[in-house]
Amino acid sequence: MKNEKLLALMDAKGISRAKLATLSGIPATTLNRIINGQILHVKTTQMQAIAKALNTNVHTIFQIAPRELPLSLAIRPEEAGDSITKLLTNDESLLLYWYQNALLEGRTAILNRAQTEFHKAQMEISQKASGLKSSAKISETYEQLTLNFANTTSETG
Repeated sequence: MKNEKLLALMDAKGISRAKLATLSGIPATTLNRIINGQILHVKTTQMQAIAKALNTNVHTIFQIAPRELPLSLAIRPEEAGDSITKLLTNDESLLLYWYQNALLEGRTAILNRAQTEFHKAQMEISQKASGLKSSAKISETYEQLTLNFANTTSETG
């Protein structure tokens, strides 16, 4: 199945397959196989090169499940607010619509929830990266030790 997002973005930017091959450094035959959907698992470096050549991010072009996404491809905070061209998923489009058409209290609620979910995700990523489990599970694995010290000093008079 052809990568329609990639083709649409190339068309919007007026970039041919040959030009994209040159800009990305990916051989034209490999790029054609990626575009035509003949390569099922595109290498991360190739996805990054194509996205960089088209001045966009990997999510705009490729369907990547969150579990398959390396942390190096995550959108960085300093990229927030940059002008980008992105084909939105139905969920992203709906969320943006709700935000744009909500009252101030609704926007605040949406942003607060997003911030809470962001911090929760960052904690989970951090725990996975360091090989730790959640603190609740860790505390269950420890046993409480009770030490009974008897008074061993004697009074001599």
